[in-house]
Amino acid sequence: MLRLLAPKKFLCRYPLSTGASCGAITLICVTAMAGLALFVQVMMIKDCDVCSRYVWRNSYSFSVTGIIYCIFMLCIHVWYMWGIREEKSTVIICWVVVTAMWLAQTFVLLIVLICIYNSQVKFISWLLSFIFGLFAALVLLYIVLVGYGLWLEIKQKQLAANTHINT
Repeated sequence: MLRLLAPKKFLCRYPLSTGASCGAITLICVTAMAGLALFVQVMMIKDCDVCSRYVWRNSYSFSVTGIIYCIFMLCIHVWYMWGIREEKSTVIICWVVVTAMWLAQTFVLLIVLICIYNSQVKFISWLLSFIFGLFAALVLLYIVLVGYGLWLEIKQKQLAANTHINT
């Protein structure tokens, strides 16, 4: 079933390796921006005088955890770029699994946040947030599927090379 969803070409025109590289660069930029935003948030939280100790500690710890998570994901994406260049199928499938889990976590967080804030915003704002969040999740899903398609392509090349050597 998953093989049917994997694209054969990136944007129906370019090789999957090009698409995987574009996806990796996109995710590196998104992760770096998220990490930078969290870093700025940590720096701004330190100066909060009106926050209660409990709120400050939770916000600070979640932000620091997010920064560590962004650093981890940056390393994963850079490793993926190396795996694309070297055609390392194990690196690519590891990236697909880790990034798919990250995508699932992000999507669940989006749904939870939309449910929490649905009574505090107007319906049109809620609907636009949901639509744009869903669009972003679908773009990320396509990037993951391109990585999976590249993994399938490399595995096919390796199987063909092994079959050729054995005959």
